[in-house]
Amino acid sequence: MTAQTFDDIMKILESKVNWETLHNFSLQGMEERLEELRQLLKYLGGPETRYRTVHVAGTKGKGSTCVLLESILVENHCRVGRFSSPHLYSVLERIAVNGIPCNEKDFAELMIPLCERIKAWKAELFEKLTYFELITLFAFEYFARQQVDVAIFEVGMGGRLDATNTCRPDVTVITSISFDHIAQLGPTLADIAAEKAGIIKPGIPLVSAVRNPEAHTTIRNIARKHFAPDFFLGEAFNIRRTNSYENIQKNFCFQTVPKKFPLDFEIKNLSLNLLGSHQIRNASLAIAAALLLHAKTSQITLNKANIRRGLRKAYLPIRIETIRSANTLPVLVVDGAHNRSSLTALIKTVKKTFPDKRFVVIFGVSLGKDVEGMLTDLMRNFKRIILTQYSSNPRHFPPQGLKTIASSLPNAPAGVKEEFFDSTEENSGILLQEDSVTPDQNPKSPENTNRLVSQTAPNSEQKDIQIEIIEDCREALRTIWTEATSNDVICVTGSMFLAAELRKFFFEQILIVNSENIPVRQKN
Repeated sequence: MTAQTFDDIMKILESKVNWETLHNFSLQGMEERLEELRQLLKYLGGPETRYRTVHVAGTKGKGSTCVLLESILVENHCRVGRFSSPHLYSVLERIAVNGIPCNEKDFAELMIPLCERIKAWKAELFEKLTYFELITLFAFEYFARQQVDVAIFEVGMGGRLDATNTCRPDVTVITSISFDHIAQLGPTLADIAAEKAGIIKPGIPLVSAVRNPEAHTTIRNIARKHFAPDFFLGEAFNIRRTNSYENIQKNFCFQTVPKKFPLDFEIKNLSLNLLGSHQIRNASLAIAAALLLHAKTSQITLNKANIRRGLRKAYLPIRIETIRSANTLPVLVVDGAHNRSSLTALIKTVKKTFPDKRFVVIFGVSLGKDVEGMLTDLMRNFKRIILTQYSSNPRHFPPQGLKTIASSLPNAPAGVKEEFFDSTEENSGILLQEDSVTPDQNPKSPENTNRLVSQTAPNSEQKDIQIEIIEDCREALRTIWTEATSNDVICVTGSMFLAAELRKFFFEQILIVNSENIPVRQKN
């Protein structure tokens, strides 16, 4: 088939193997494929070498860190490409310049000849390319054509064997390590960390917020093996509060540690619009990565006012996205949490943000996830849970199976472990005291550990939990929205696919605006 239009290209892409729609797959043989991709990029003229690059891996926080870094750099007058996954509604969202997605015309005009060039070099390779690999190759070419100053590449899965690992990074970032994709990445945090750390390159600086000792040690050993300087949150740079614990998201400071970071830098009065205290960690990684880029080239200059503005402007949908349409209507929270660690962040955030509200959770998840763990945390914290499934991807976990698992789980103490950023698998590395950190302070000491994490006593057992099945996720949201009052918070979570589908359905089919531009409840 010879592509002529955007629709033709989409047919070619959809004919490719797409791991995002598969439950069982293996990464076996990908090392050889990556070498082929590197040779192909040489044949294409090395588009990945024509701009500065930041490569971002991690179990969670990748997307937020990429968007925060992009916003900082754009506000500092850089032209920035960002490659991300998965998309919400269109593949074009994955390839953006200064936050603007590639359009259909540019996509077709570049992708069509790119496919032909790949076929000319090695037709059998083109036939083997996956959906993700072909889009990654397009992103390299597109950012080169768009003459970006910096390209930010988010890893699709893992790192070592990911197609994005053919990039030429100036800075690498590993946001966090927790359990996800264990069938492909390994059963332990050390195994997963080793796969993520596969993005580390000889001599290229690494920024990370990983605090779990097992994962931290693995990453540091790999960095030292490659003589790559590593800069960890809580060691080389810190976040400190400038007001009360509850309001730290609205007023915090970033500071590097003298002699442990290439630049002596402090910036105060930072704030975010992204909800969740875990986003502070992601912001610190973005600032640190921007500073390392600045240290590498005089072409990237940073102004503190622009950094502040960039952080405030950063926006990413379905990351604890809160839709307050009117005071007389319920609150809708849409979040793509798809593992236990991300779900913990969601639970902590919504319970602090809406302490006096009633919660209803609409939950759907993909096959292969930690269903038992996620359901356990939901049942500890919420009294009404609607089990459902998304329709946009065949990987959905059947709701009846979720109900069976939920019924088998023992009662657990209510509440979640009250850590400042991460789940029980990983401490944050944030320092909460007002004073600056001195170089000889050890963030792993017992004294500092007590400042890093506080834990509340568990509440009494959660009783009278109402668990229902509504298989059609759209019908689930419509039903709950119709029943809910202004005192209710409806949380949609468990999967990026579910969050994207119901977010679109909400704006298109549920929420309408009357003649006075006041949001009202859509009639059945």
